[in-house]
Amino acid sequence: MSQDIPEKQWAMVIEKTGGPIDYKQIPVPKPGPDEVLVNIKYSGVCHTDLHAVNGDWPIPTKLPLVGGHEGAGIVVARGELVKDVEIGDHAGIKWLNGSCLSCSFCQAGDEPLCPQALLSGYTVDGTFQQYALGKAAHVARIPKHLPLDAVAPVLCAGITVYKGLKESGAKPGQTVAIVGAGGGLGSLACQFARAMGLRVIAIDAGDSKAKMVKELGAETFVDFSTSKNLVQDVQAATDDNTGPHAVLLVAVSETPFQQATEYVRPRGCVVAIGLPANAYLRAPVFQTVIQMKTIKGSYVGNRMDTAEALEFFARGVIKCPFRTVGMSELQKVYDEMKEGTIAGRVVVDTSK
Repeated sequence: MSQDIPEKQWAMVIEKTGGPIDYKQIPVPKPGPDEVLVNIKYSGVCHTDLHAVNGDWPIPTKLPLVGGHEGAGIVVARGELVKDVEIGDHAGIKWLNGSCLSCSFCQAGDEPLCPQALLSGYTVDGTFQQYALGKAAHVARIPKHLPLDAVAPVLCAGITVYKGLKESGAKPGQTVAIVGAGGGLGSLACQFARAMGLRVIAIDAGDSKAKMVKELGAETFVDFSTSKNLVQDVQAATDDNTGPHAVLLVAVSETPFQQATEYVRPRGCVVAIGLPANAYLRAPVFQTVIQMKTIKGSYVGNRMDTAEALEFFARGVIKCPFRTVGMSELQKVYDEMKEGTIAGRVVVDTSK
């Protein structure tokens, strides 16, 4: 390793499930043969990071754990087998930290489904630290002219909703309802949808979120907190009153997952992306069958999806509303997240 890489670094560490999160110094890791070490400058904060703290998903976390999976920074070291990533390159460490690259899923471009997938900030240490490891094959290649703070949320939130919109099958000119439109994923989904030629119905709560999503391209805003009949209101927002062609669920509570199957139009597609703890999808079998509705899940994107999502950002058609705080203030961000008061995304600066 280079001499200008320190032995110690600052990180946010979870020692036990449920927290607390400790701001402390830990050793700087060394890259394995197929890994790169990235000096993380900024990392977005995702609702998944809160689940990692709480341990309320059916996947066990490593402990102690450094969370985070939207890290953008500069490559400072690489393993001896790495040839296509150079020292000084800008790179992103995503949720999918690595995969085997040889199983049937990896070969088909479904690397996130790899049985041996490594998950940043969950099964391996993530990006709430100043130096983080990533498998070279999976780090995102970030053009050097892009601001690292602004691009960080694209590395999970952006890629995930872009993949979900592709999975929905919605075509230009058709309508997509985005549930949770005012959050980090939703605010990006509104923009990707518009850039892909789709018409957007944004579903969320509050005047501040209504203002934001309309500025981001939503044609209609439905406030679930004041609506007396959400199903009717969403259907009425479409030209023929039959509902949107697709629904993108990035909400973090269970109720919207049941409502979506009621208001999506016949032959429409409901895409589940958000992961509320212990939640279930339910739909009436009769209506689902005779109206030929599709209900599917969409996970994070593959390496090609990542490159495509970053290309949208590089062209300037995607901008993530965000604010920056010091990494040491991460617990305050989680508190806001629990209260549901965050509009857009929060990005932590690892130097503070």
